[in-house]
Amino acid sequence: MTNRSMPPNTPNLPAGYQTHGTLDLKEDKKANLAIQLIFALIVLVMVGLAVWLRFPTRGAWSTGMVILVTVLMALAYIVVHELTHGVVMQAFSGVRTVYSFRFPFAATGSTAYFNKASFVIIALVPAVLWGIVLIALLLLLPPDFFLSVYILIGLNFAGAAGDYVQVYVTAKLPRMALIQDDGKQSRVFLPRG
Repeated sequence: MTNRSMPPNTPNLPAGYQTHGTLDLKEDKKANLAIQLIFALIVLVMVGLAVWLRFPTRGAWSTGMVILVTVLMALAYIVVHELTHGVVMQAFSGVRTVYSFRFPFAATGSTAYFNKASFVIIALVPAVLWGIVLIALLLLLPPDFFLSVYILIGLNFAGAAGDYVQVYVTAKLPRMALIQDDGKQSRVFLPRG
């Protein structure tokens, strides 16, 4: 490994690495505020697009049916989003992932250590993958599903606000950084010296 390459993903912390810092998205006030602002901005953009483009808000379903379908789809989406993080984590590290669900929060964690590139991919894959799938469903499903799927698209991109903040923080780390995310906080490790 040259000084220019990133360290490999690994189940164990390599010799010579030490703790550099942590990021707890729930406890860090600046990170938490950033998440809330990103979430609100994306929701406003989604609502603005719906109004500007005059998306249909009525179909043959009753309001109660639309709410029920939307809530069920949103709950399923939250699970699928976290499973996607976990599958990618496990694929990159070979280490089994851990999931926790405390309504309305869900988290995925691992004891493995990831390089910057892998950590960014792990963070962004659910929003990108499911964004593409949901946009395709918006175009393919019958019109009665339109509002529910559109709301889910907003949830997909806005709900990944914490992932975006992690990507921003990760991008500022040195090339040789390793990141471990146990589902509660992310720990950053750097070589000594």
